Amino acid sequence: MLTVKKLTAGAAELPALTALYRAAFPENERRPLEPLLCDPAGHAEVLAFAEDGAFCGFAALLDCGGLSHIIYFAVAESRRGQGLGTQALAAMCARKAGMRVLVDIERSRADAPNRVQRLRRRRFYLRAGFAPTPVRYAWSGDDYEILSYGGSVTPEEFGRFWETLERDNAPLGQY
Repeated sequence: MLTVKKLTAGAAELPALTALYRAAFPENERRPLEPLLCDPAGHAEVLAFAEDGAFCGFAALLDCGGLSHIIYFAVAESRRGQGLGTQALAAMCARKAGMRVLVDIERSRADAPNRVQRLRRRRFYLRAGFAPTPVRYAWSGDDYEILSYGGSVTPEEFGRFWETLERDNAPLGQY
């Protein structure tokens, strides 16, 4: 059974989480985890997922104005393909009931070296009930699109989301 735990600085799961974070995300997408673990404004949440007491994944979310944005989500490579990602995503959406849950994914390009992975990731979210939105943007050298669960989001709402986060806790604006 999958369990979900909110983490704070000093949590026992942080070494395993940090190792997965470094393995799962390219360097250009990684930002310090500390602002997510110690957010005095209350917008950030870092979750650890475990099965039978063993760490198997994590997610980092930012909440603001009725939106919850999953900015990092990874399942340990050895645990992929076992339905844990689907369970974790469902747990996050249930935890954020009443909010629109957003995820950004790299846009598929014919010349992308990880094109197959990008397409697989998109299909995963669509199967989980996420839908395309009109939000597209460039960040850290790549092009992204926003998918949403629980209702769409406009580019203007997405912009206000980030403006509010930066105003309330400037380090969160780097994500």
